[in-house]
Amino acid sequence: MSIEFFTRLPLHGETFHLPGDPRNRGDWNNPSRPGTGAVSNFAVGDDFTYIDYLSQIARGAEIAGFDGVLMVNTQFGEEPWIVSSLLARETKRLKFVAAFHPSSTSPWNAAQAAATYQRATGGRLVWNIIQGSSEAAQRAIGDELPHDERYERAGEFVHAVRGYFGSESFTYQGKYYSASGGGLRGPLRKAPIPRICTAGASDAAKEFAAQHADYYLLLAEDPAIVAEHIRDVRERALKYGRTNIQFGLSVDVIARATDAEARAEAKRIFDEGVAAGVVDVVASITEQLSPTFQKRRKLYHDKEVRDFDDLFIAPNLWAGYGYIGIPPGFALVGDYAAIVERIREFQALGISLFFIAGYPHLEEAYRIGEHILPHFRSERVGARVPANDDAAAGDGFERPLAFASGLDPKQRHSGANG
Repeated sequence: MSIEFFTRLPLHGETFHLPGDPRNRGDWNNPSRPGTGAVSNFAVGDDFTYIDYLSQIARGAEIAGFDGVLMVNTQFGEEPWIVSSLLARETKRLKFVAAFHPSSTSPWNAAQAAATYQRATGGRLVWNIIQGSSEAAQRAIGDELPHDERYERAGEFVHAVRGYFGSESFTYQGKYYSASGGGLRGPLRKAPIPRICTAGASDAAKEFAAQHADYYLLLAEDPAIVAEHIRDVRERALKYGRTNIQFGLSVDVIARATDAEARAEAKRIFDEGVAAGVVDVVASITEQLSPTFQKRRKLYHDKEVRDFDDLFIAPNLWAGYGYIGIPPGFALVGDYAAIVERIREFQALGISLFFIAGYPHLEEAYRIGEHILPHFRSERVGARVPANDDAAAGDGFERPLAFASGLDPKQRHSGANG
């Protein structure tokens, strides 16, 4: 099985989720106190802005050998499509996973924008179609549809987008969208449709993934639970005649040369979070968050916690981030060999796309690239395997540009995407 590694761009601040951490690389972080970074007092017109810091991470991730970067879409962060457009011309091969709600744009606008982006970048856009964390969060951005109807609308959205990619005269009449003779024309028809990712543990989310997604994304947790989600979605996909759906996993990493060093860093982050009082804050807002989040918190955090190491729920798999309110909630903690072993175990369950990152994002991208990614070099999508051990130990990757959709050239105009 081939494997891909993406990292993350912190669109809402480098240390937004790290209580007690004084590092400041932008105006998202602790604006009430003096910062340590070049952009700590951002004003319009500054020579160096927060986007420049994100550019450093993106370029660092590419140098380190990552295939792409994930951009989380929240109410309190920079807009992913804009950021990916700004950074695409500063990188060469890096793919950008842009998360968005179907409520935020029309299928036609999404198709036109994506086709333009794909043409400009050689096919480096990936879509993460999301439906919101809770009813309250969706109402805050003007989306009044109930949970399951949002997935129904998302299904129509994907159907319409594929129609525009696949025909110059697409006609459709649905519950939420309609089209009469529209479609990509001229040079825009050369563009491949982005790969489509989605997540969610509800039945509606899994049905949407089974029918429409190229990748179903999971958050790291008990490997047995991850395996069950994979089995369930694969089984659902077979109902639609789909045998090629793939799976991704999001997990942070605290990797060091020794296990003791990694655990010391995890303890430092845990102690600072507890001292800042965020545990009580996170517990108080749990009921306002998604049912999936509530279920995970009850399963892994609703117990007596005396110290950071009470939150290891499997070898090297630490639930401490979730306990102190740092998404996605889990981290692999240990020496480099142990982290590679844990990734291998998730890979054996059927995971082929890993989203891994650490704090601070820039430095940890290099650390992961130097000590973790080389162990998977021969399995990387489009990777050139070095001819000798010396090259394997030190050289970077040389990978050809590949369309993000992974489609055969004959399929690129059909709008088919799995």
